[in-house]
Amino acid sequence: MNKYLAKGLSVIAHPVFINLLCLYILFDFFPQLSAGLPLKVQLFYVGFIFMLSSLVPIILVMAMRLTGKIESIHLQHKQERNLPYFFTLIMYVFIFYNFYKSASTSPFILSYLLACMLILFSVFIVNYFTKISIHLATLGAAAGLMASAGFFGFLDVRYLLILFIIFSGMVATARLSLNAHIPNQIYLGFCLGFVCMFLCMNMSYLFLIF
Repeated sequence: MNKYLAKGLSVIAHPVFINLLCLYILFDFFPQLSAGLPLKVQLFYVGFIFMLSSLVPIILVMAMRLTGKIESIHLQHKQERNLPYFFTLIMYVFIFYNFYKSASTSPFILSYLLACMLILFSVFIVNYFTKISIHLATLGAAAGLMASAGFFGFLDVRYLLILFIIFSGMVATARLSLNAHIPNQIYLGFCLGFVCMFLCMNMSYLFLIF
């Protein structure tokens, strides 16, 4: 793959942007949220989650680069990823705890946050042994979220899901061509994100019990 195309795909599919896409899917594909919550409440949820789970970790990475703690904001070495992963995980735990205490929070939002925590925790652990593709993990999470909406019967996502998986394959090829990962790290990232998100979203009813 052309180097410039590969870099372009990597930027478009950056975890920060895919995180925002996941929030859009969550609040648009699930009727209980898209139609059941006022727009101002939806924007509050999206803004609060996105700020703490994406923007704050970006500030941390920038600070680490400015202080010489890391060589590049791209976090090319797996040891450079430990602190950002752990910090982002803590942010998700904080968000989940605050939303869980509110009786009005939808089980779908809690399930989504639980999936994000599980993905980040798994990525954090795996990263001690081998570098895992966080690009593909977030893409897998988005695919799992789409598949969950289809599984619940909220939306026919078959064609959209096929297109998104093709796009994920293009991003995977881009990451391989840039020598950012080896194939196993790509496969593991996508499967981890998809399975964690799909299983957690389909266990939403547990939050209705507890």
